Amino acid sequence: MWIDLVDAIGSLAKLVDEENDRLTMPVNHPDLPGIVAAKARLAGQVEAESARLAREQPDWLATLAPEDQDKVRELIDLLMRRLTINANLLDRRLRLCDDLMGAIAAEAQRLTGARSTVYGVRGTLRMSEQAAPISVNSQY
Repeated sequence: MWIDLVDAIGSLAKLVDEENDRLTMPVNHPDLPGIVAAKARLAGQVEAESARLAREQPDWLATLAPEDQDKVRELIDLLMRRLTINANLLDRRLRLCDDLMGAIAAEAQRLTGARSTVYGVRGTLRMSEQAAPISVNSQY
């Protein structure tokens, strides 16, 4: 039934909004993995419900009352706006992590002096930089 789809979309929108709130804060929240797992479950539920409706009644949205159609469209629009914000926040976090890892690797390379010089066939010198081994402990 389409109500199940609407409920799943609404729940997913609220959960994405909750995740967005946590992603805007500077500290890492221990409940983020649980939110991500619940978000994945709800996204699967939304996909399954919409596939079931499309299979059983391809024109299900057109058969709804106009106010119900508006409700479904508004919920989908709300979810899409929140997901766009979520994607931007996650992209920003990933770029920040990449920049931090690059800075850590560059500093480790500078400190260890992981460079070598190779003589070429015609007496030319070629400098090469070796990757500095780093590891990350994800627990504080």
